Amino acid sequence: MHEALRRELWEETGLLVGDPVRTAFLMHIDSKPYPSALAVAFEIDEWSGDIAPQDDDIKQAAFFALPDALKLLGELHSATQREPIVGYLTGDVAPGKRWSPAGDARLWPPH
Repeated sequence: MHEALRRELWEETGLLVGDPVRTAFLMHIDSKPYPSALAVAFEIDEWSGDIAPQDDDIKQAAFFALPDALKLLGELHSATQREPIVGYLTGDVAPGKRWSPAGDARLWPPH
């Protein structure tokens, strides 16, 4: 997963990152377009390079201050995309918790 994180961040932002410092959240998605998909968000604290997307599908990439990022994320129409990251960034969902579309956070992995 860490290798995929480094590859995707390089392709989509042009930034080089090492291993993440923490798993922000892990989410199982079971929907028509994504049956049995897994979404994982990692927290990184060090990177190098300049923002310059390497993927032609990425038109623009940028850093945002937290209030601006929350505003943009709040505009996402998909609760599945919006709620886990907003919950993590606002502290409503603690690191190490699993988010579910029903809105309850459960320990991951289960004890």
